[in-house]
Amino acid sequence: MVRNTLGAILALIAAVVGIGSVFFNWYGGRDGHNYRWWDLFNGAGVTGGNAELFAGLFLPMLVAAALAVAGILLRSRLLTTLSGAAILAFTVLWIIRQYNAGNGLTIGEGGMSWPVLAALGSGLLMLYAATTMAGRHLAERGLRGHGRHEHEGRPAHHGRHREEKTGGEVRQGPWRRRHEEHPVHGEHEEHGRRDVA
Repeated sequence: MVRNTLGAILALIAAVVGIGSVFFNWYGGRDGHNYRWWDLFNGAGVTGGNAELFAGLFLPMLVAAALAVAGILLRSRLLTTLSGAAILAFTVLWIIRQYNAGNGLTIGEGGMSWPVLAALGSGLLMLYAATTMAGRHLAERGLRGHGRHEHEGRPAHHGRHREEKTGGEVRQGPWRRRHEEHPVHGEHEEHGRRDVA
């Protein structure tokens, strides 16, 4: 339970950082959401045209955040891992395309800025959150094991150790079994012979 809670908090932080990073300067004063996401997959590479909000890198980050939320709700390490992998993949691919477009990368003023590092960090944090989470199956297994231990810890009530109320008196076991309470016919005859003797 604690592991899932910690993983969920880290995953939410990573999702917020990933989405928020595209609203800041990624390269040369150009925000991340202005880059068209499909330019990362074609031969032209990064173009100079500004994209609409859902046509830019905001959309992949939003999908990754949705995967993270689904992973938290379903306690799925797989979905959380896919979310982190998506953030890292799109950010690294953007770096490669930006390098191809400008025949190099500069860091600092007029070049790549800290929001790119924030996006990379959010992807790594998401992967770490996935490893922190215990997962749904492990949590359910722990709950079943806890219930089983409680059941095993209860004292067993056997038939021979019960209380019985007969004729206004409460008699406690152990009780003799039926064949012990009613001796066989041969035992009656042997007992009668002893009395006669």
